[in-house]
Parts: sequence; C-alpha cells; structure tokens
Amino acid sequence: MDLDDVQGITKLDSEDVLGATERFAEQCRQAWALGRAARDLPDADGVENVVVLGMGGSGISGDVVQALVEPRLGVPWRTIKGYGPLPEWIGRNTLTFVVSYSGDTEETLAAFEEIHSRGARPVAVSSGGHLAELATGYGVAHVRVPEGLQPRASLGFLALPLLAILVEIGLVPDCSDDVDEAVASLADISKNCSRDIPVDENMAKQLATSLAGRVPVVYGGSGLGEVAAYRFKCDLNEYAKTPAFANSLPEMNHNELEALASANREDFVAVLLRDAEDHERVALRFDVAKKLLERTGAEVIEVRSQGISPLARLLTLVLITQLAAIYGGLLNDVDPGPVPVIEDFKRQLADQ
Repeated sequence: MDLDDVQGITKLDSEDVLGATERFAEQCRQAWALGRAARDLPDADGVENVVVLGMGGSGISGDVVQALVEPRLGVPWRTIKGYGPLPEWIGRNTLTFVVSYSGDTEETLAAFEEIHSRGARPVAVSSGGHLAELATGYGVAHVRVPEGLQPRASLGFLALPLLAILVEIGLVPDCSDDVDEAVASLADISKNCSRDIPVDENMAKQLATSLAGRVPVVYGGSGLGEVAAYRFKCDLNEYAKTPAFANSLPEMNHNELEALASANREDFVAVLLRDAEDHERVALRFDVAKKLLERTGAEVIEVRSQGISPLARLLTLVLITQLAAIYGGLLNDVDPGPVPVIEDFKRQLADQ
C-alpha cells in the first residue's frame, strides 16, 4: 500500500486502530482523570510492596508505571504475567493492581483469586467483564475504562489510572504537570505523524518503510527505553504481523551484540530507542554499538524520545513506534486490527 493513500488506509484498517492511536493524547488525558476520580481505594499505610497482575497489552501497564515511579518509590515493585504460583511475600500489605482490558483474561483472574485469598489490597482496572463482577462482589475498588478498543490500543487507559491512584493514596508525589506535558507532546506527534502527513515529512511512516521486509531487533536503555523497546516489539507482532525482538542496553552488549554483528544484514535491522536521560555510560554504549554494527554493513535506525518528564519521554517513544507498527502492517497490505491467530488460540483453549 502507498502510505500516502489516505482513503486506502481507512478502507484497509477495519477496526480503525490507526485512529485510536492518533487519539492517544486525549486517551491519556481522559485516563488520568478516571484514575484521579477513583474512590474506595486501599489505604497506603503499611504497604510493603506493589504488584501488578496482567497479560499482554494490559500487563505492560505495570512495566510502564514501574519504569516511571520505581526511582522514587519507597517499596519494591513487581509485575507478574501469568497464573502463579505467586510469591509467598504477597499478602495483606501488598498493594495490587489487577489489570485486564477485557476483564476476562484467564491468567489474571486466576491470580486475582489467589491474592484475594491472601488478603492483599487490590484495585481492579478493566472495561467490564468478569473482573468487574469479581471486584463488585469482593468490595474492591474498580476503575472502569471505555470499552471497544484492542488492549494494545488502550495503554493510556490501562497505565495512567495506576499512576493516578499512586498519587491519590500518597505513594508518589503529584505529577499532574508531567501529565499535561506528556499530553501536549503526544498531541504534537499525532499531528506530525498522522495519516494525512506524507512519508517525506512523517517520521513514523519513514520508520515503517525502513523496516519493511526485515526482522527488527529493538533496543532501549534500561528503564524507560527498555519498556518502550518491548512495547514496540509487541506492536510489530500484533499490528504488522511480523517477527520482532527486543532487548536492553547494557545487557545486549554482553551477548546479543556478537550475534547481531554477524547476522545477514539483509534480514535484520537494528532500531535504537534513545532517551535524553539515559545513563551517560549507556549513551556511550549506544554510540559504540552503532558504529560496530554499521561497520559490518548493518542498518541502524535511531528514534529519540521527546519531552522533559519521564512520562513524556516514555510515551512519545511508545506513540512514534506504535504508529510505525500500524503503518508497517498497512504497507504490507495487512489489516492491522484483527489478531485471528490469537483469537483462535483463545477459542481452542476455552474448549479444553
């Protein structure tokens, strides 16, 4: 597909996932308000640790908020993606976010039942489903987010309420100014990378074009960049229907760099997600790794975060790359919305 064919894009994108992503700034603004309006929240007194339960596009909300608050949070944070068994230390002094966009995620519901039996302090986030019913039955605080989206198109609705609730109960300082800055930065990116902006002026379309026909390997610095890299990998899998891989620096310098430098340069392309606040030695490692890879003839693409606050810098990386993943699917004449293999897998699992 010609990525400048706006009518063709609209026709192929049956679920309008591009439109949902173009409205990401407004989603984040609305999600922050939903979280700040939450009531009947657990008491933060005596909280010894924080756990997020979730899978896929819902579970990454825990990774996002962890990267944002961990440097200033006085207790440990753990994001758990699976059924369990859960760590023995989870108990009545554990603040637990139970996140499932549909409200029907099998693994998350099973883990919720276990943490409830241990007397933990849960907050549920979903658009409805069985999770909402359980939360009501257990008398647990529940943040209901708008329905009708794919989980992967709902990161704002799933992550910002967690951050807002941490502020509400006093575990982290108020970051309303950071949210305002992030929303403004995201709105600028949406405007500059929308379907109406041609390829030669659109960084997201350019990134999609550069990745076409090859396997992307995505790297970010530990912390914000690492989360954005993993998110891009997942978006490429689901929107563009292409294999992709993610890792972080400095870890990849100790293993994966050797293999990537020896790989067929026609098969792979390295994408470096760089943040202005990367540790100075990590920034140097990015520079050296880029030179080594380019010396072998490999193509290396850099994408840089925008904004000042950690929230803005992380979410701008997420938005640019998510738009690129959607454009990548469209470029290959793939409807980026449906995930038929995943849905078929769920149906077969439910029958057993």
